[in-house]
Amino acid sequence: MDESEIHTLFMRVAGQARDLPEDVENVFSILVSSTLRYRDSLKEDLGMVVTVEDVRVALDWLLESMRTKRLPETNNALRLDLLKIWLDELTPYL
Repeated sequence: MDESEIHTLFMRVAGQARDLPEDVENVFSILVSSTLRYRDSLKEDLGMVVTVEDVRVALDWLLESMRTKRLPETNNALRLDLLKIWLDELTPYL
């Protein structure tokens, strides 16, 4: 999964909006950069690959987790770790 794939996925979530408000662009920037850091770390340290599906599922969990203040019940540590990273990164903006 490369940077353009991640960006494309986040833009799909935004509904392909052309003129996103600055705060939305900032959130997307945070999500993209933290996803790339996590992807690179997993690849280098464990030889694991973060897939588009992993990011898509974690994105599905993100809004629900922010709304409910609860993490999903899952056995998928990669996806859950990605969600936790995002929540930690976004906490100062919430």
